[in-house]
Amino acid sequence: MKNLKLILFLFSINTAIFAQDAPAPVLSLSPEHPNPGDEVTITYNAANGPLANAMYVNGVVYTFDNFKWRADDISLKAAGDKKWETKMKLSNHASFINCVFKSDTIVDKGEKFPNGYMFAQVPGSYTGWGILRSRAFQNEVPNVVHDSAYIADQVGLMWINYELQYHPESRKKVFYYGLKLKQLASGKDEGAAIKKELRGLLADPNLDNTTQYDIQKTLFLLENPADKVFTDSVQKVLVTKYPYGVLARDRQIQKVFNETDFKTKVKLFADFEKNFPQSKFEDVYTDYESLFYDKMVKSIVYGYIVNNKDYDYALNSVKKVSFGNLLDYHWHLVSIPYDRDHEGTEKANIETLKKYADIFMAELENRLTFVPKMYAGKLSLKEWQDQALQMLAREYFTYAKLAETTKNYDVEEKYLAKIKPLFGYNDATYNEVYARMLIRKGQTADAKNYMALAVKQNQVTPEILASLKELYLKDGGTTAGFDAYLESLKSLNNIEEHKKKVISELVNLPIAGFDLESSKGGRVKLADQKGKIVVLDFWAMWCGPCKNAMPGMKMAVDKYKNDPNVKFYFVDTMEYIKDYKEQTQAFIKEKGFDFNVLYDGKNPKTGKMDVAYEQYAKAFQFSGIPEKMIIDANGKLRWMSNGYFGSPSELVDEISIVVEHLKAEKK
Repeated sequence: MKNLKLILFLFSINTAIFAQDAPAPVLSLSPEHPNPGDEVTITYNAANGPLANAMYVNGVVYTFDNFKWRADDISLKAAGDKKWETKMKLSNHASFINCVFKSDTIVDKGEKFPNGYMFAQVPGSYTGWGILRSRAFQNEVPNVVHDSAYIADQVGLMWINYELQYHPESRKKVFYYGLKLKQLASGKDEGAAIKKELRGLLADPNLDNTTQYDIQKTLFLLENPADKVFTDSVQKVLVTKYPYGVLARDRQIQKVFNETDFKTKVKLFADFEKNFPQSKFEDVYTDYESLFYDKMVKSIVYGYIVNNKDYDYALNSVKKVSFGNLLDYHWHLVSIPYDRDHEGTEKANIETLKKYADIFMAELENRLTFVPKMYAGKLSLKEWQDQALQMLAREYFTYAKLAETTKNYDVEEKYLAKIKPLFGYNDATYNEVYARMLIRKGQTADAKNYMALAVKQNQVTPEILASLKELYLKDGGTTAGFDAYLESLKSLNNIEEHKKKVISELVNLPIAGFDLESSKGGRVKLADQKGKIVVLDFWAMWCGPCKNAMPGMKMAVDKYKNDPNVKFYFVDTMEYIKDYKEQTQAFIKEKGFDFNVLYDGKNPKTGKMDVAYEQYAKAFQFSGIPEKMIIDANGKLRWMSNGYFGSPSELVDEISIVVEHLKAEKK
C-alpha cells in the first residue's frame, strides 16, 4: 500500500464521482477477450447509428500500441441485421483500439461513447482511452472522437491514475499527460510536483527520443517567471547528456534557419545532416521541426538556385525532403514556369520542365505509399492518400498539361483521371483539356456528353464551345439551332442563382473620369462615353490571372460587338518595362484578341504608370488586378469584380447579367 501511494502521489484525485454507465456498444470483438497479436473479428452494429442504411461500410482502426498511435484501414462486409464485419490482426502491443466507421461522407464516431475497446491487461490501455477524449491533447492524438465525447480534465486525470495503479511501469510514458491534466484540473501552479518529477526522470541515463521530448513539453507547463532558472537547467542537462538528442536537434534547426550568410548556412546544414540524420528521429515530431525544418531546407535549396543558378541540389535532394517541400519544388520549378509560358508572361524550356517534373512526380508518387511522420497515427494510409490528392491536384494537372504538350498522351490521360473526381465538370480549364483528350482518342460521343455537362456547370471555354458546336453540326444540327441547343444544356437553377448573386452586388456610385491613350489611335475619355455602358478591365502583361481571364472577356466582347452602346476598354496598367506597348500589342495579336487597349497614364505622385488605376483603387477600396468595372449610361459605377476564378463562360455571364440589367433600367 505504501508503494502504491508513492506511485499515485502526483496524480491523486477522488474518482468515484466520474463513474458512469455506457449504452450497449455498437462494437464487439471475437474472441470476446482477445490479446495483442490475435486475429479478431470486428463486428459493427449500425442499426441505431448514422450508417443504418449504408450500402457499404469502411473504416479506420486507431490503435494505441506501446504508447504510440497507429491507424489502419478496414473494409467491412455485410453480416445481416445491419451488422458489418471484418477480420484484422491486432498489433503486438495493442492496449486500446478505437474504430471510426464511414460510408461516403457519413461518419460514425460513436458520439458520446466512442467505438473503443480496452485491453486492460496491457500497459497503456487506460492512458489511450483517457487522452483520446481529452481536449488538452486533441492536437497530439488522432482527432477522431465526437465533440460530445470529450471529458473533463479531472476525468482524464482519473484514467492516468488508473494507468499508474494497474501498470506502475508506465510512469515514464505517461508523466507528461498526468502533469498537464493535473495542472489543468487543479487550476493551480503545480510547479513543485512538475520539478520533482522531472528531477527523477533526468536521473535516468537512457531516455529515448519520446521521453526527451515529453520533458521539453512538460517544461512549458512552468509558467511562473521564477521557474526560468529551473527550465534552463533542465534544458542544459538534456543538451549535455544528449548532444545528439531531440533538444539539441531543435536548437540546431533554429540556428541553421536563422543564419543569414548562405555559405555559413550551407556548412551548418551539412553538419546538421551528419549529426542529426532523419532516420534517427522518425519517432518524434517536435514543434520546432514543424515550424522551421521545411523552411530551413527550402532556404538552402532555393539559395542554391538564386545564388548559383544551381538546380541540381534540388533535384538530388528529393529523397530526403518532406512531401510538402517536394510539392513546393514542383510548384515553383514546374507549375509556375509552365503557367507563365502558357500565359505568354515569360518563356520556359518545356524539355527542362519535363525533366524536373518527372523527377519530382516520381518521388511524390512514392510518398503516397506510406504516411509521413507528421501524420503518423493520426491518418490511415487511405486517409493520407485522400488528403494528399487534394494537395497534389494542382501539380497533377500541370503534369498532365505538360504531358500533352510533349505528346506523352498516356501520361496525360493517367493524371487527368486522377484528378477527375476533384476537377471534372467543375473547372473550365480542366474541362477543355479533358474534352480535347477525348476528341483526340476518337471518343466523340463521350466528348460531346462531357462538354454538355460542363456547360450545365457553366465551366466552359471558347475552345469547348467551338468543339461542341463542331460535334453538334456533325450530328446533324444546324448553325442556326446551336444557340438554342446550348441554352437547353444550361441549368436554369444555376442561371437564376448566378443572376441573383450578381444583381445583389450592384452599386450606384459617382466615378471620376479618365483620359487615356488608345491602342487603336487617339485618346479615350470617360466623359465622352455618356449614353453608353462602359466595361473596364484593368490588367497588365505581368499578370497571369489577367491573361487567363481574357478568353472570357473575348466572349463578352464578341457577344456585344454589334451593339454600339456597349464599349469594352482594357486598361493596361502598372507596367514597368520600356517597350510594354509593343509587347502588349504583340500579345493581343498573338492571341487573336480584338481589344481596344488603353494605356494607363503616368502618375504624377509616384511616377508609375497607374494614374487611372490608383485613383479608382483608392476611391473604391480595392487592390490587385484583374479588376473589372462596369459604368452605366449615366456615368455611374454600377459593378466591380476583383480577381479571376477560372471560368470564361461564368465571366461572360456576369458581364452579360450586369449589361442587360443596365439596359433594362434605361428603358
